[in-house]
Amino acid sequence: MAQWYVIIALLVATLVAIFAVQNAQEVNIRFLVWSFQSSVVVVILISLGVGALLAALISLPQMVRGRRRLRESEKRLERLAGHIDVSEGSEVPHEES
Repeated sequence: MAQWYVIIALLVATLVAIFAVQNAQEVNIRFLVWSFQSSVVVVILISLGVGALLAALISLPQMVRGRRRLRESEKRLERLAGHIDVSEGSEVPHEES
């Protein structure tokens, strides 16, 4: 499933890059109190980068929780495996007839 996300992300990035290069004229940008002139390519690529950064920051808490749960599960599995090994070693062997 992760491969599909990478393929889709590369496809979208390629389409954005093609769009940006085809629209390379200068534009006036006004944002809050700032005003400057830049090419559409720079504006689009910066917007794409900021959007990707925000998406990564938004998903970060969920990734941290998932990794913490995985670590806790692995520790619990090791503890349970240790209990099984101990209990198997203390069994009384059965006599065969």
